[in-house]
Amino acid sequence: MKKRLLKCVSAVFVISTLFTSNIWAKELNKGTVKENTLAYNTPSSEAEGNVYLNQGEELDIVEDIDNYYGVLIENDEIVYIQKEYIDVEITEEEPVKPVETVIKNEVKQLAKGEAVVNYAKQFIGLRYVSGGNSLTNGVDCSGFTKQVYAKFNVSLERRSRDQFASDGRSVSRADLAPGDLVFYGVGGSVRHVAIYVGNDQIIHAPVPGKSVCIVPIKQRGDDPIIGYKRIF
Repeated sequence: MKKRLLKCVSAVFVISTLFTSNIWAKELNKGTVKENTLAYNTPSSEAEGNVYLNQGEELDIVEDIDNYYGVLIENDEIVYIQKEYIDVEITEEEPVKPVETVIKNEVKQLAKGEAVVNYAKQFIGLRYVSGGNSLTNGVDCSGFTKQVYAKFNVSLERRSRDQFASDGRSVSRADLAPGDLVFYGVGGSVRHVAIYVGNDQIIHAPVPGKSVCIVPIKQRGDDPIIGYKRIF
């Protein structure tokens, strides 16, 4: 790199500039010098050339003033380069959701799930019917989950394996909440679905000869649990 010329900005000027600058622009990150050019000690066309910048140099941009960018060079010194001589990389920061919003969303999610559970409990005692889709005449496991969620304007797939494959999003056992679906199966093949009630319990339409009931999430003889899905 060619030796920098005419460095005449005093330490006092540098400190003053750093503390009085009102545009430490968050959206500006790096800039690349497009061609060899002079930078100046102030953002003015009448300013004296202060530093020679070489094509390809990458510099931190800390100010945006009229037709100039303030850039940092050696020893955190600020000089000003005309905008036409530098390509700017713009970094857009992801908006951060306020903590209050996150909490409200979690409460809203929990309220929806509990509403699903409370509605499902109305059908305790409803008989199991293979292929059944009626909350009046009878349901099977996936018919039950489908019809319960239909009350909340959610259309689930008809079969348990399709609900597992296509509906909602996966959650971990640690994050399981009321209203989530619990899937059971063997060798990765889904054979049963239930609605999580909370406190390690589910509500489901179990097997022929039994009716909708609340039971522990895992019972002796059950197929292994192979996943959990959150619908809302």
